Order: sequence, then structure tokens, then C-alpha cells
Amino acid sequence: MSESLQLVKQLREITGAGMLDCKKYLEKANNNLDEAIKIFRSESGKKAEKKGSRIAAEGIVNFYENSDSLLILELNSETDFVAKDSNFLSLAESIGNELLNKNESEAKTNIDEMITTAISKLGENIKLRRFSKVVKKNHVFAYSHNNKIVSMVELEISDENLAKDICMQIVASNPISIDESSLDEAVLKSEKDIYKKELDKLDKKEDIKRNILEGKMKKFINDNTLLNQPFVKDPSTSLSKIIKNNQILSFKRYEVGEGLEKKSEDFAQEVYNQIS
Repeated sequence: MSESLQLVKQLREITGAGMLDCKKYLEKANNNLDEAIKIFRSESGKKAEKKGSRIAAEGIVNFYENSDSLLILELNSETDFVAKDSNFLSLAESIGNELLNKNESEAKTNIDEMITTAISKLGENIKLRRFSKVVKKNHVFAYSHNNKIVSMVELEISDENLAKDICMQIVASNPISIDESSLDEAVLKSEKDIYKKELDKLDKKEDIKRNILEGKMKKFINDNTLLNQPFVKDPSTSLSKIIKNNQILSFKRYEVGEGLEKKSEDFAQEVYNQIS
């Protein structure tokens, strides 16, 4: 293999850039590998800045863990096409490991650099939207459903089967709190105000309206609190009746793109975006 081809191969392994781009960077750097890497990073930064305003509402959610901690994260791309790319999945894992093994401020520089490089390689805006890390003081378990929804639960007593059932419950039923006492008062007030407005339109006695309101609020609480929701494996019961002497200390649920504005594109447009 000629020296120039060897340099192209080395630069490609380091940067992940295409063969033609590597040749271009080396030509600009007069075949100086270190200088070519600097040029690549400079151009990657410009591309990342250019793409930074584009909507990234697709991507993946997943969990990563070591002996000390468990972490869930959401990494966004512009299209599902890129979200399924092995380079994107590897990027998410690398970011997860950085956050697991370092504190956030220490990990930030490396993560920013990894994302900038990936944007240049994959041709889309990429954003680390959010992450949550739990130290394994108690029993912590996570479950990912096709990289589209991930859940994590922290239990007082170790019970892997129960933890898995709870994580699947969280994924399927999307609770907003553990129980009624942990529900946000503002959320309860908002729901009550909505139901009151609906009931004001009914021609019924006030005591009947009050009973209907109480019934609606009870249903809302049961449907949205983890311990009171119908259990996914047996809707005739609830988690509060099967956890016995255990206790749910905390939980998290991430779904890809929830709350973000999404754009609709056809497949041809997705392919075009990869090369633009």
C-alpha cells in the first residue's frame, strides 16, 4: 500500500470521514496527518453549526450501566433513517459510557466533539436531549422497547422479576407519578377545572355534578399513578397489590421526540438530506 493510501486509511479510521474527503483534507494539509485532522475538525464544526438549527425529533432512547450507576438517555437525529444507523447507535453508547464514568462537566467536552464529528459523518443535526443517572444504592433496573421508549425504576428491595414488570408497566401505561400523594397539585387542579367546565354544560343537580366530578378525578388518579394503574399483565389488579413489602423509590420514562415539533418527510427527502 502506498504511503498516501496508508494516510487516507489512517485518517478515515480516526475521523470516520469518507475516502474522498480524507484525500481532500490530506491534500490541504500536504499529507500531514495531524494537520489533516485539524482541518477535518474545523470543517465538521462549520457543518454542525450549519445543521444546528434543523429540527431533530427522531432518534433513540436507551439505557447503559456499569457497576456503580445506571443511565438512560435520549439522543435525537432528524430522521429515523439515521437513528437506525450503526454509527448513530455507537455514538449513543459512547455518550452513555462517558456520562457513566465521568461527571457531567468532565464528559461535556468529549461528548460535544463526538457529536460534531457524527454530524459531519451522518449529515444530520444530532442532539443529546436529556439523560438521567441513578447511583446503585438500591435495586435499579431498566427496560428499552425497540429504542423508542425506555423506562427505569429504583426499588428498595432487590427483585429483578418485579422490576422488569414495573418497567414494562411504565413503558405501556406512561404514569405521571408513583401515587396520589406525589401528583403535582397544579396537574390535579388543571384536570378538575376541565371537568368542571364540562359539567357546567349539563342540566343536572349540583350534588349529581359533584359525584360525577369525584368519579372523574378518581379515574384520572388511578389511570395516571403507577401504583394504581391496572397491571398490564393482569388488569383485574394493580401494582399496589403485588409489590407486597417492596417500595418504588423513583422511576423515569423517556419516549423519543415526546413534546418536540416533528416534521413530515418522505423517504426521498430523507436520502437527499444525507447528501446535502
